Amino acid sequence: MINNNPETVSTDHTMSDRLYFEEISFETVMDIYEKENPMGVCVSYGGQLPQNIALRLEKAGAKILGHSSESIDSAENRIKFSNLLHSLNIDQPAWAELTNLEGGLSFAQKVGYPVVCRPSYVLSGAAMRLVNCEEELKQMLISSTDVSPDHPVAISKF
Repeated sequence: MINNNPETVSTDHTMSDRLYFEEISFETVMDIYEKENPMGVCVSYGGQLPQNIALRLEKAGAKILGHSSESIDSAENRIKFSNLLHSLNIDQPAWAELTNLEGGLSFAQKVGYPVVCRPSYVLSGAAMRLVNCEEELKQMLISSTDVSPDHPVAISKF
């Protein structure tokens, strides 16, 4: 068990053979994985951080138990999830992949306000914003340093 909060397991010593009181990062998990040689890694119950590194862990040779890293990525990546809905003919509000301020302003002008901006790989809507006007959209996107081709945000009609 790797956990930076040992209180969650300290009252039940049968939950794990060993408790590593460490940060959850790719490097730390891989170091422990290589030392312990476990059957695999369960990332589905550890919150956002383990899910964010699932693809990297699998590419490095760690076996992911439970949900596959691809299914986690398809659910966490807003663009992939919207594309999946589209491929299944499931209705959804108009949306676009946002990689810069100009693209966001253009989309919002086309569909009208309010719009919802959703970063990928955040737990349960954290950092999601309902934006009611151009000024709010500018402020939100300027303060969001990760809006880029490498870290797109999904923007949709509310």
